[in-house]
Amino acid sequence: MSQNLLISINDVTTGYENQPVLSHINLTIRQNDFIGIIGPNGGGKTTLLKLILGQLSPWSGKVIYHNDVRNYIGYLPQYNRIDKQFPIRIEEVVLSGLQSQKRIWGRYTKTDRMKAEEIMKRCGIAHIAQHNIGSASGGELQRALLCRALISQPKLLVLDEPNTFVDNQFEKELYQLLKEVNAQMAIVMVSHDLGTITSYVKTIACVNRNLHYHHSNIITQEQLYSYDCPILLITHGNVPHTVLDKHV
Repeated sequence: MSQNLLISINDVTTGYENQPVLSHINLTIRQNDFIGIIGPNGGGKTTLLKLILGQLSPWSGKVIYHNDVRNYIGYLPQYNRIDKQFPIRIEEVVLSGLQSQKRIWGRYTKTDRMKAEEIMKRCGIAHIAQHNIGSASGGELQRALLCRALISQPKLLVLDEPNTFVDNQFEKELYQLLKEVNAQMAIVMVSHDLGTITSYVKTIACVNRNLHYHHSNIITQEQLYSYDCPILLITHGNVPHTVLDKHV
């Protein structure tokens, strides 16, 4: 059983300066998990991702990385954290996902560039490989960042609102691609698009200071209330959609 463990978060409390954000949370990530992270703004979703990525240390409790996973994590950040003025080509963005495997100033090989070309073709951006990121649309840049996250063939893929600024066609392609790569790696994804992600994720974690893990991709309004997770109600049918809770 321990062979398929990737990350164990055990009774962790953490935050920023003197302000706690997450309190006594527990979460286990295993190979081929596909976990959807939901919760209100300010509830700690991004803080949880920083904890998983090793960018934030616990105040108490432990984060344990198993099977060398810390060196094999792919990350797709929120779109608004990317500086589009930085002078770099799309291909270089994708190749930068291999940087952790290179020595300082190590050059990219022909094999590296073939990997980049293959994955850019898969995501539909091979034709703009030599374009500067400043000329890329929001959807094109998201595709490039996804390629960067996947090129190193990680054991865990972490995505923070991956469907932001993407067109409807790529949104469908994105989720289908994630479903396919989930056969090779675990995925942890933050999203507000609950009606769609519940068709793809396997389990759900509600984060609002505390963390409540739900061993299913179906969650009811009553469960959300019990988790103190004030978000939109998910309804299931032929067309995924959401229904607003009662409000004044």
